[in-house]
Parts: sequence; structure tokens; C-alpha cells
Amino acid sequence: MNLKKISVSLITLVSCSLTACSNNQILQPTIDQGNVNISSKELSAQDIMNQASMAYSKLNDFTATVAVTDAKDGNQSTANIGESKFFFKKERNERVETTKGNDAQKVGSILVYKGGSKVDILLAKPIFILGRRFTLDVGDKKIATSRGLAFNQLDLTSMLARFNKSGAVLSILPTSTLRGRNIIKISGKGTFKDIDSGITEEILSLDSETMLPVQDESFVQSKSVLKINVSDLKINVGLKDDVFVLPDSK
Repeated sequence: MNLKKISVSLITLVSCSLTACSNNQILQPTIDQGNVNISSKELSAQDIMNQASMAYSKLNDFTATVAVTDAKDGNQSTANIGESKFFFKKERNERVETTKGNDAQKVGSILVYKGGSKVDILLAKPIFILGRRFTLDVGDKKIATSRGLAFNQLDLTSMLARFNKSGAVLSILPTSTLRGRNIIKISGKGTFKDIDSGITEEILSLDSETMLPVQDESFVQSKSVLKINVSDLKINVGLKDDVFVLPDSK
């Protein structure tokens, strides 16, 4: 992955070991360059989310591969599985190109969202009544998850907002690795309140170097009902505005 370092203070989070991290705090070395004095600073889950929000504020755009496992009742054998190329540019311009999936009708489709209430869609093949190119409300069930989560409730902007919302109860889980990267895992309870009250816990995994999400998983009790994996993340690549315009359908 081509990942930028956000700041020295964020990079030092990598050195947090399993024994240094409790359920509520993470130890972050801090350096006083004047006295070359190293001490440790305890960070709460909310402190970490504040740093994630700061990292997000430094983003202009990014591209990534996003894989989604959507299991309404937690049954993985019947889950909808898909993979897309994702493009993002502030403010909230998004393009999703579906490249893989067990729903053949969606493979090859392109969705463009520019905030607001509408999503523009171009399918690989036309469908009855709608054809190949059309526009849907952002909350339309045709582009929602099996639990009814809307298109704009799953992106990076809304993901971070859920973990920073009033009433969400956050805690730090033991550090681990994902695809060879050190990650910090934050458990959130109440993040889906007023969105999907059936979801009892959401676990957000942040890359400890960039402080950007690399995985988001939602649970009903102990059953995983939605998992979003982010890989091949490239940030601030200079995406042009025309990326977020659908090509002509032929």
C-alpha cells in the first residue's frame, strides 16, 4: 500500500504493544526534543478518534479497493459479497466501480455520489424499466445493504461521524495487524443508534501510521452482519472533478 505518514506523533502509536494497551487507554511515547526526554502519554479512545478526524481533515482525495461482506442475519454462507474500486474527493464526491461480487447484475456498475439526496448509476447491462443509466434517491433500497443501511451511511465521512457522535461508548481493543499493517481497534457501542438499533457493536480498525480506517465491522450480539475492508489505499493523488461524472452510456 502507498500510505503517507501523517505526523511523527501518530507514527509513534505503532510502538504500542499488546501489554501496553488496556481496554480503555493506549500508551503513546512522546518526545521532548529539547531535553531528549521520553515519557508516555495515555490516550483514550476518544483521543484516538480525534486523531483519526485530524487525519481525515488532511485528506483531499484518495483511491482504494473496498470489499464488503453484507450478512443481514449474520449467516456468512448467504452473505452478499462484493469488491469495488473506490474514489473519494472532498467535499464528499464519491465514485464506486463494482469489480467483483456474487450479484452478477452489479458487477461492472458505476455509482457516483456528490452529497445530497441523489446517486447517479450506470450499469454494465440495462435492466427492465430503468435501463442502463438512471438516478436513485440515496436511501433507495436498491443500493442499500440487506439491513437497509443507505449508501451515504457507509462511507468514510459517516463512519467517523458515528464514532464521534454524542452517546457513543468507545473503548480500545488490543492492537493487532491486518494485511501486514499495525492497526488500532476501537469498539463503539451506540454508534448506530437511530440508524439501525439492532446493531450492538461496531469495531473500527485504524492504520496506526495514517490513522485512517482500514476495516469497519458491525455486529448483532456476536454475529458479524457487515464488514468493510479497505486496501490499496492511496491518499492525496490529485483526482480530477471529471472522475465524478458518469461516462456516456452506449
